[in-house]
Amino acid sequence: MATVGTSVASLGQARLHSTVGAAAAIDRRRPVLLVHGAYHGAWCWDRWLQRHAEGGRRVHALDLRGHGGLEPDAAFVTAGVADMVQDVVLAIDAIEGRPVLVGHSLGGLIVTLAALQRDIAGLLLVCPSPPGNLPGAAKVPLVSEDALCPALTAAQAAERYAPHLDEAELATMAARLCAESPRLLNERYDLRIPVDRSALDSDLPILVVEGGRDDPARHPPGQDAAIAEFLGGRHLRLDDAPHNLMLGPGWRRWYDTIWRAFDEML
Repeated sequence: MATVGTSVASLGQARLHSTVGAAAAIDRRRPVLLVHGAYHGAWCWDRWLQRHAEGGRRVHALDLRGHGGLEPDAAFVTAGVADMVQDVVLAIDAIEGRPVLVGHSLGGLIVTLAALQRDIAGLLLVCPSPPGNLPGAAKVPLVSEDALCPALTAAQAAERYAPHLDEAELATMAARLCAESPRLLNERYDLRIPVDRSALDSDLPILVVEGGRDDPARHPPGQDAAIAEFLGGRHLRLDDAPHNLMLGPGWRRWYDTIWRAFDEML
């Protein structure tokens, strides 16, 4: 099915990208809102956006403030998780119908917190950052909060995110990464952001996806399964998937596996 339209709208300091397929008017499935993680932008979801739209689904991807080519303002150096959650809440309010929230990496923690503020249809957490009150969660060494953290190099991006990309693909991805708020990173690294799991709808479909090739320093074995248990959701492990499983070789197979499992839950 063809894509019939795309649009971009400013939402406060954030930006919402929307893609509509030819069958969207008759598709009864919930709309999808895709939220990226640290250093990234809506661009990391390009293939998922297109695939959803081709299948007739209404789909949106968000550039959080200071990300995805949005110029960071002077306050971005102190922007934290709560600020990003408000960007997601604005996006939910702008979307027609109760959306399914999809969060990658730090975006997984952000959308979980947004789900406490709005009525949503489901949570799909892809290689998510852990809630601060997750028993046994791993901390990460903190960064200086004196200035923005520079965008990762290609070598750093390969280690953390995309060991499956060839040199050219990795260079292309790394060129799109942005500088990051140190406050945002440290709130995740120091496990400062708890989640009140009792405040989540007990019937809310939640799927936590684990990449078997994820960076063990930030996503140690067992952590994603523990997040699923903590939130009362289901855990899906993709043994050969890296952290950035939306990109590069294998993305379509991983997409199909994830959405086949998640749509059965919705």
